[in-house]
Amino acid sequence: MALSPSQYARNLRFQLSLSGPVDVMAVAHTLSVPVYEEELDRFEGCLLWVGGNARILVRASIPYETRKNFTIAHEFGHFYMPHHKRNTFSCTAEDIARYCGDSVYENEANEFAAEFLLPRSELEKQLVSTPDIAVIREISAQYGTSLTSTAIRVVETTCEPVAVVLSEASKVRWVVRSRSFPFRVKTGVLHEWTYAIDYFSGKELPGDPQHVVATAWCDGVSRENLLIEESVAFGRLGMVMTLLRVPADDDVCGNRS
Repeated sequence: MALSPSQYARNLRFQLSLSGPVDVMAVAHTLSVPVYEEELDRFEGCLLWVGGNARILVRASIPYETRKNFTIAHEFGHFYMPHHKRNTFSCTAEDIARYCGDSVYENEANEFAAEFLLPRSELEKQLVSTPDIAVIREISAQYGTSLTSTAIRVVETTCEPVAVVLSEASKVRWVVRSRSFPFRVKTGVLHEWTYAIDYFSGKELPGDPQHVVATAWCDGVSRENLLIEESVAFGRLGMVMTLLRVPADDDVCGNRS
């Protein structure tokens, strides 16, 4: 029976005796898979087979090193998983943006990369309280993973009621909820009561967590329900990542005035 992408990622980490953060270039050297940065027009990364030898191309102009790391690990997934063996994989930004791709192969390579760079077993040890943006930043810096991919891993792993939302052009692009997050997050245009919409209106985002009425983000909830919103802008990408969490009794936050 074939393994899951996460299991393949754990197998490769075991075979390479890896623990903690991964140096993707060192892994590429060990696997004899050279990585070249090129000015690719349509793709973020490619896996090519030439004469029985694999090589990886990654777009040189990717704005964040952590995003390059994820792209390279994504191509490792195509290289390592046996059922992905074929001549070429040419992967777009949409393919590598988790929860946005339509291809099973690309989704599997994303799952592989997420587990390879930030294993669930190691992440669980760090999630000793309700996660916030500060915790996500700390883990992202430690493992060299992007803030977005780290947030997704945290939300998928924690038992706390949290959700992560990515917005672009004033619209929700995707949502990931933890198993215990009790509400359904709206899709479509951001509500005017959210803080995330401020970025797309040319305003500064708050630097601290803020209380927001749950109806601004979620369907089927009472106007008495509150959420805590932390929104971070990615200026070079024109996107906003939002972490939503259900308030605990001791949470102290600002409020939309």
